[in-house]
Amino acid sequence: MTDDVRTIIKINQRHFTEKENKLAQFVIDHADETIDMSITELADEIGVGQGTIVRFCQKLGFSGFHPFKIALARSLGRQEERTNQSDVLSMVRENHVKAIEETSKLLKLNEKVICQCAEKISACRSLYLLGVGASGVTALDAYYKFMRIGLDVKYMPDSHLQVMSMSRCDEKDCVIAFSQSGSTAVVVDMAQLAKQNGACVIAITGYNKSPLTQYADFVLLTAIRENPFQSGAIRSKIAQLHVLEVLFEQTKLLLGERAIQNVNRTARSVERWIY
Repeated sequence: MTDDVRTIIKINQRHFTEKENKLAQFVIDHADETIDMSITELADEIGVGQGTIVRFCQKLGFSGFHPFKIALARSLGRQEERTNQSDVLSMVRENHVKAIEETSKLLKLNEKVICQCAEKISACRSLYLLGVGASGVTALDAYYKFMRIGLDVKYMPDSHLQVMSMSRCDEKDCVIAFSQSGSTAVVVDMAQLAKQNGACVIAITGYNKSPLTQYADFVLLTAIRENPFQSGAIRSKIAQLHVLEVLFEQTKLLLGERAIQNVNRTARSVERWIY
């Protein structure tokens, strides 16, 4: 059987519904664009539901849209780029600097949103942090930072424990959901639960149109878009951390003396172990 996804689509076209045929033709004509789109962006572009896209992918033998994009990228030769050893240092530096610069431009356009998010966080009863995989590492860093300035922060590395902990949240609480793709199902489901419970949901993601942002009161964007072979790329992490740092500093500023006192208190608690 062929590995060319577009050929597989053409072979199976007679089994598609009208909407699936519309989707199939778009993928055939715009394969490169499809690889870089979120499922929400693709659904909006074509005018079909996200469920139609998932069923289309399953008819082709894939479990969902992301595995389909990986196979499509491979069939187009879109593998991870190889770099000469002499270029590694400059390439990494340029990628990281660009991640910060481009993300800073987006944040500059959304200064009001940053202030609104910081106000919600500084006034909330509890701050819940959501994230799995690479974004879970960012959530853990956020836990450390916000805990140090005196907030009641809740984060669990296990997604089952995360959702059980968050099941008690309500309108007095705030939730920060980290997902670079905005399509991580478990994070999306937990954000939906938080929204249903009345909590304020802040999404930090690379895609403004994604399943996660549908349940967010506020969206803070990173400037990085990962192709299917770049999930968890360090430049995405740097962009996430840059957004987090800006949000943290703004919250710390609002908390004023309370934040300073708590930073000093937590520093004293561990100073005996630092030589």
